[in-house]
Amino acid sequence: MKKFKLTLLSVVATLAMVGCSTPKYEPAELVKITPTLQVTEKWSEGISSSESFLVPSVYDDSVWVAGGDTLYRLNAMDGSQEWEVSFEDDISGGVGSDGYMTAVVLKNGVLKVVDGEGKVQWEAKLTSQLSAPPVVVQDKVIVRTADTRITAFSAVTGEQEWTYQRTQPALTVRVPTAMSVFGSLLLVGQPNGQVVLIEIQTGRPVFEFAIAQPKGITEVERLVDVVGAPTVNQDLLCASSYQGAVTCVNSTNGQPLWSQKVDAVAGPAIDDDNVYIVESDGIVKAFYRGSGEPRWTNETMIYRGLSAPVIVPGAVAVGDNEGYVHFLSPRTGEEIARVSLSGAIVVPAQSYKDGAIFQTDNGEVAYLATQ
Repeated sequence: MKKFKLTLLSVVATLAMVGCSTPKYEPAELVKITPTLQVTEKWSEGISSSESFLVPSVYDDSVWVAGGDTLYRLNAMDGSQEWEVSFEDDISGGVGSDGYMTAVVLKNGVLKVVDGEGKVQWEAKLTSQLSAPPVVVQDKVIVRTADTRITAFSAVTGEQEWTYQRTQPALTVRVPTAMSVFGSLLLVGQPNGQVVLIEIQTGRPVFEFAIAQPKGITEVERLVDVVGAPTVNQDLLCASSYQGAVTCVNSTNGQPLWSQKVDAVAGPAIDDDNVYIVESDGIVKAFYRGSGEPRWTNETMIYRGLSAPVIVPGAVAVGDNEGYVHFLSPRTGEEIARVSLSGAIVVPAQSYKDGAIFQTDNGEVAYLATQ
């Protein structure tokens, strides 16, 4: 059988499938709300706009953001620019940083690694397009490319240290994904509905667990690719899949805890009480973290192209394609505040102190705090 890709963009309200047409849906009108949560825009700065899925990276009181061909380091407390560095091509993947070394990948497939002052230390040509932001951890720069290859380089020298690769299914969903770090392990979602835990130092797979099992007759019906990033909160490790499930296991021993059927386009968010999921049609759901039983469902933002959920004090927040950030009550799912930014919010926001840092495709980077 000839191999091909099925493309799915989580940043739009309709699913674009190769070789077939999909009906378009009008985004839901904004519902009138009575704000009960105070949200303050601590700062907002403009950078180059970007058509790529570029995620901010926050470490201590700095935030690294990318747009066009430029990487910026901002002060996370006030938004002031500390430095910027431009490259020979647009940035298509990133950003990853440990506060000392920062990594991005250009459209020409070159991995660039800069130091704390923005000076390029080394570069490497990758085997294919990047499929997740780089991870910089434990003196390593780890990248995952579209051919499912995971490669670790020395953050200091750029020398390749290990590589891990699984056989790729003939048909996959191409959505924004991310790798997560849990102690000495790297958590990676796979196109076959599995999450694999890999030793960061050696590249050795420790164990894996299933998020969802393929069902149906056709290859499209059987797609259960893990989407977004696996998420760990204390003893709970959760991940979600496209037209599959959100599944949680014990983070210490991998023991399955619960699973609920969902059609996710982003990874879950977890707080002390709930696990939150955004589905492909814009429905937001919360499940009790202990039992997995449904807690609430919010259907007021259908087809608004929601971003991954992010936990902020007093709320769970999602951005949409029109630049609105919606703050939902963790207890009821009711929208309790709303803020408008300039441009679509398609990438996951990053938690920071009393709120989160959001980036839009128009190049606005904003720190929104709740009180």
